[in-house]
Amino acid sequence: MKLRGRFVSLSTLLIASLFVLAAPVFAQESLDVYVGTVTNQVEARKTPIDTFGNGVLYNAPQMTGAFPKFGANLKLNSWFGVGGEMSWRASKGDYAALMYRPFFYDFYGMYTPPTKSKWFVPELQAGMGAANLRFYYDQRLCNNFTGCRTSSSLVGTDNKFTTHFGGGFKTFFHNNWYVKPEFKLRWVNDLFQFGRNWVPEYGLSVGYTFGGR
Repeated sequence: MKLRGRFVSLSTLLIASLFVLAAPVFAQESLDVYVGTVTNQVEARKTPIDTFGNGVLYNAPQMTGAFPKFGANLKLNSWFGVGGEMSWRASKGDYAALMYRPFFYDFYGMYTPPTKSKWFVPELQAGMGAANLRFYYDQRLCNNFTGCRTSSSLVGTDNKFTTHFGGGFKTFFHNNWYVKPEFKLRWVNDLFQFGRNWVPEYGLSVGYTFGGR
């Protein structure tokens, strides 16, 4: 848990520092903050896993599920900006007799193609970041005094370098409020827990723009 806290704190600090340092250099156009839900899908690995080292093999699942996300980006001029975001699986999923939950941290540069419309704004982005996979062992414990409860123990974590590119289409529906369908293709280094290193992500975000758009 300490590792998780340090990783999240470092990510937050990097995003904040990036915005603070960049703002005086460029004429600030706008600041976006957004939340949303996406899904990340990766096929399952084909090789079973001897999870407990006792010769019993378990099949691994594909990665899927709902991932809440939040992020922000700073538009530095009419066409370029920088940003960062974090997403994680909303609930733990089954993984070869264990439970797992992935986290993704992305930092990116953003390009906004010229458009005459202020209500429909396309965005393209590319960047790098990290993936953090966490594995848990859950067991249900019961007794005559306290009843039953589920105990969850963190077995281990695995941090991986990532890069990505993608885009979205902001549609403003009320003043500076917008919805944004989006797609991202992420490459995760050595994602041996699943069937491939490429992780497509798609979903929808709702955000607000501070400043001009």
